[in-house]
Amino acid sequence: MMRMLDRGVWALIILMAGTSITLEAQETALWYLGTYTRDILVWDEASEQVVGRIEMGHDIPADVVVNKEKDRLYVRDGTALYMELVDLKTNEVVDEFTLSQGNVTVRINGFVPHPSDEKAVIFAKRYTKLKDRYVVEGPFLLEYDLTNKTVTDTIPWPDDQERESIRFQYSPDGEILYMFAEDIIALDATSYEEVDRWQISTPIESGVGRSRFGTSPQPYDEEGVATSLFRMTDPVQNRRMMGIAKVRLSEKKVDFFTLGEARPIRNFTLAPDGKKAYGLLEQGTIAEYEFWEFDLVNQRVSKRAPFAGRPRMTLGVSADGERLFIYNAGNTIDVYDAATFEYIKQIVFDEDTTFEVMIPQKGNFTP
Repeated sequence: MMRMLDRGVWALIILMAGTSITLEAQETALWYLGTYTRDILVWDEASEQVVGRIEMGHDIPADVVVNKEKDRLYVRDGTALYMELVDLKTNEVVDEFTLSQGNVTVRINGFVPHPSDEKAVIFAKRYTKLKDRYVVEGPFLLEYDLTNKTVTDTIPWPDDQERESIRFQYSPDGEILYMFAEDIIALDATSYEEVDRWQISTPIESGVGRSRFGTSPQPYDEEGVATSLFRMTDPVQNRRMMGIAKVRLSEKKVDFFTLGEARPIRNFTLAPDGKKAYGLLEQGTIAEYEFWEFDLVNQRVSKRAPFAGRPRMTLGVSADGERLFIYNAGNTIDVYDAATFEYIKQIVFDEDTTFEVMIPQKGNFTP
């Protein structure tokens, strides 16, 4: 059954019967692991070996952003004062910048590069040291010229409401900057004028509770698509429901199906073929952990199994779809068989890690 709801300019299409996407399996992936030293480890999934180290110019690489072409990393240091650019062809730092100067310190708390890698949007705060006090200003949303290393514009806050945190991302073509506030606000990426708005702050139709969908693409999502778990309230029975959604911001539509009553599932991760996904049941108060497998074709939970989890953990799936990885926090990755959920081994690194980012190395989406 398909229903179309016209909400002004935005048309939200909700498909209760999902569509499957066929993806070509990846042969391997490279993981880039930040550490509490100056190094980023390069770990190859197929060989399960560290195949390289990237020496940064500043201590403790604490956060990373991958560009659209997946050929460079933007790495923020532990002080949030410096951004370094890593060329993934050479695994070397080729540039860096800071917004701090003299007695003025600017902490970079958010960074999203334009698909062209010519500019970026930065979320930052400014701290000015005077003789008797510090003056704190911001936060600000800034346009930054990555070529000339200069701030070129200040972006107005959505609805003129300053926020201590906000998510934002560019459209794949770089023409739109999306701001995720109470609603999803589409700005022209040059003038920063509002050109559209998705009013997700209100229920999508009468009789349906408010829903929240993920909007950050996963490594094996199609371009422009974000697959995630979602939750909503059934207003008739007053219970929380969960399901799986595919959000297409540029097309202004959401495809979703429900799975049943909401459970504390975290770390939803899409498999490379797009037909399965995995998640972790985490009930930390009683230390209960389970793998969950989701069949996206038949729209159901296809498998569950308990395992010895961690109080804090992240889930990843290998590029060949055959292994699951449990990592964070610390210096280990626990490897499980994706078909049986059986424990295989533990991989140990010399250093504790601060972040992990995975980039598939071969294969493209196929229709």
